[in-house]
Amino acid sequence: MPLLNKEKMMQGFGKAVDAVNNAADKAGRYAKEKELDKKLDHATEIVDREVKKVGKSIKEIFS
Repeated sequence: MPLLNKEKMMQGFGKAVDAVNNAADKAGRYAKEKELDKKLDHATEIVDREVKKVGKSIKEIFS
């Protein structure tokens, strides 16, 4: 008698894959619903603008 039941193992792997796919789908729906891509783009623009200001200030200090 084998120690592992191949059929039960494969069912378990299938359930794990289904759970991961379900979690990925939920994460995708959440990101789309909350418009996270737009918020991230906006935050990036703000950080970019502020970094440029700091760069100009440093340049003025050392000029």
